[in-house]
Parts: sequence; C-alpha cells; structure tokens
Amino acid sequence: MRQTGTMRRAADDTPDGGVLVVCTGNICRSPAGERLLRHSWPAAALTVTSAGTYGVVGHPVEPAMARLLQADGVDVSGFAARRLTEGLIARAGLVLTMETGHRTSVVQTHPQALARTFTLREFAHLLEVCRVAEPAAYLAALGTDPTTRLREFTRLAADARSRRLAPPCAEPDIDDPYGRGDEAYQRAYAEIRAAVDVIVRHASRVDDR
Repeated sequence: MRQTGTMRRAADDTPDGGVLVVCTGNICRSPAGERLLRHSWPAAALTVTSAGTYGVVGHPVEPAMARLLQADGVDVSGFAARRLTEGLIARAGLVLTMETGHRTSVVQTHPQALARTFTLREFAHLLEVCRVAEPAAYLAALGTDPTTRLREFTRLAADARSRRLAPPCAEPDIDDPYGRGDEAYQRAYAEIRAAVDVIVRHASRVDDR
C-alpha cells in the first residue's frame, strides 16, 4: 500500500502533539477511531484527525459505521474523508493505523515517524506492557496532564517495542468491513472501540503511588 508517489512532501517536520488515525478509504475504520478518541479523551485540547492511504476525498462516514457511532452517542457530523499526506504524518505526535500495511505505508512515506506510528491495537497492547514492565516510567507519566501523558506513553511504547519487552501484539490488525455487511461493521467497530477504551483508560488513570 505504498503511497509515496501521491503524497505531498512535508513542509514542517515538527510534531504538534495531535493524533492521526489511518486506514484505507478514511470512511469506515479511521473515522470511527478518530471520533471515538475525540468523544472519550479526558482532555478536550487533544487534536484527533484521520486520513486514508486511498482516501475517498470528501465522503462522509460510511452509513453502517455512522449508525454504530451514533448509537454510542458519538457525533459524526462534519466529517469529510481525506487522503494521507506526508505533511499530516509529520505534524502528528502519534499515528495510529488500522493495519500493519497502513503502518508500513506511513513509515515509508515519512521515516521519521517510525517511533510514533503503531497500529491501534498494537498501541493499546504496548501500554499494558509498559504498565507491567516499566512501572516507574509508567507511573511518572501518570503525573502529567492527559495530553502530555499521551506524548510520554508514545515514547514508552516505542521503547518497549524496540527493546521487545514482551511478545508483539498477537492480532494487530482490524479488518476492513467495507462492502462486507453489517456483521463485519459490528466486528470492526467493537475491535476499534475496545482498543480505544484501553488507551483512554490509561490516559485517565490517576497516579496512585
């Protein structure tokens, strides 16, 4: 899914601390991840956006996914799909993808993003690893505000991955439900929501030393 030929060069390589969620068309999985994170994140100041490696530019959230989000009270208004660019990657403090193929595409496009790019499920898995394997650093991160905490968790997750502190995430990918019926959408949505819930739970934890 290499997209280097179609993505614009980055004008600024300085991450802004926001989260970028990536899938293929940017109409099903990544908007669900974006809107769930926005809805649940404990700090309103966090910027969460999304894009697709083959983004269906301008399209709203696919109706089957929109219905699932709305049933959970998540706002889907104003969404318009867009295509992933190197500039979007460069500016994101954390990139969360739906598949390992998307992760590869992100890093091929902007190699400097390697340490801050994970699949959604991989990042949730690594936060659990850090809590157990690096308790001192994890607790230190809890002493910060939720937005700073996400930056610290990103650094800890990258370190845990590079040092192989635990086996890798057994199921890092969330399959594309597009065109596969309601059951596929429900399964994908449940997996996205479960991973987001893990991430938000860590972001909301209190330092209880």
